[in-house]
Amino acid sequence: MNSSDTLKGNLRFLIASTSSEEVYNTLTQIFKEDYAFLQKLYGKVEVPKRVTAVVEAPSIIPAGFPGPVVIVAPSAPVQAAEPVQEAPKIRADTKVRIVKKPTASTDLPPAVLAPPIVASSSTPVVHTESGLRDPKDIKKWQKEQEDKKAAELRVAGINPVSLLTEANMRKWVVDEKKTFAAIAREYVGLSDGVIASEAKKYGLQSDVAKRRAAIMGAKKAK
Repeated sequence: MNSSDTLKGNLRFLIASTSSEEVYNTLTQIFKEDYAFLQKLYGKVEVPKRVTAVVEAPSIIPAGFPGPVVIVAPSAPVQAAEPVQEAPKIRADTKVRIVKKPTASTDLPPAVLAPPIVASSSTPVVHTESGLRDPKDIKKWQKEQEDKKAAELRVAGINPVSLLTEANMRKWVVDEKKTFAAIAREYVGLSDGVIASEAKKYGLQSDVAKRRAAIMGAKKAK
């Protein structure tokens, strides 16, 4: 199997079993931590100091020129002063008309105020099996359940990989309609990514993956 296909399958399974937002937020957090570490590691590189060389300008006075030399700087051009315009004189017999600005009429109806816009906040969905809301807590709980099941199988002398037969996978996915995460923590004690890879080999999809594929197909058909 191509490694890129395995990675792509694992990512699609993670998105199907959790959500695109959770996978994006987790990857973003990992990138931020890596960036902070690299910046801390290489952020103290010393920048070489700039050396400024002072070069004397060559003299434009020929050697042996008699007498002192006076250098006169060119004067700034003198701008002509603009003529001052006198204010027009008002004759004694000039008629002055006073125009009043229109005032707001008190008979007009008051302005109708738009209702305030209330921002809607999304409530986190409660995980059915664990009863948790925070994706981090759900992920931690899933790992604990997988480790617990793996320990039980080791005590019983059972190799978890040997349980991933096509018959068992079809029974769990098709008949019992279990998610890959549920199979991982209830039956084999392996990660849900391993379960997804094995299911892909047998051409199996969980109900969650089927629903997501149907939604994506409907969006592309529009």
